[in-house]
Amino acid sequence: MTNKSTKSHKSDSSHATDSLVLDPRVFAYSVNEALLSQVIHVYRDNTHQNTSKVKARGELTRTTKKMYKQKGTGNARHGSKMSPTFVGGGVAFGPTGIQPNNLKINRKMRAAALAGILSHYAKDKAVELFNAPELKKPEVKLVKSLLAKPDTLLVYGKEAPAFVSSVRNLGNVTLIEAGKLNAYTVVQSKYVALTPSAHEALVARILPLLKTAKSK
Repeated sequence: MTNKSTKSHKSDSSHATDSLVLDPRVFAYSVNEALLSQVIHVYRDNTHQNTSKVKARGELTRTTKKMYKQKGTGNARHGSKMSPTFVGGGVAFGPTGIQPNNLKINRKMRAAALAGILSHYAKDKAVELFNAPELKKPEVKLVKSLLAKPDTLLVYGKEAPAFVSSVRNLGNVTLIEAGKLNAYTVVQSKYVALTPSAHEALVARILPLLKTAKSK
């Protein structure tokens, strides 16, 4: 998982920069695969609303009359038609619509998972440092030519509002602020592009929480 080459990976765009390099303390970080799996599972599970609801037999308003007499019919004995064994009856142990407590992971686990997944992407040359053009007004056509790769996650920091507005109109790019980036967001995209300010913000946010003994 460790990536010894941490230079930014140049794309077809001239705005991919080689003047900066990905910080190896974050983008060449070795992390346990089990931790990655656990963190992704928690993020995915917590996105579910868990609002499904079915009626138990006590919530139905059908007749409570006994279906037929207890003995003499040759059939199995039954009571109400609201029993879960019958079509139209209540559901036993079904979803109640009550939101359960979300699964939780601590900050160090989240930071390690994010550094680990970014290191995976860096190793596969799926991460690049991207110099955002300085725009005074939105220019979607220009930005689209610079971010031509499909399924790209663009992480931004202190870029101009005009640039951010331009990116929001691109169908192939997902935009997220550096402070909101997590491992689950990363794995949903094929490529990751970081602006220099986003790279700086990510390192400042993640590095203090990482075990330096695991970085190479």
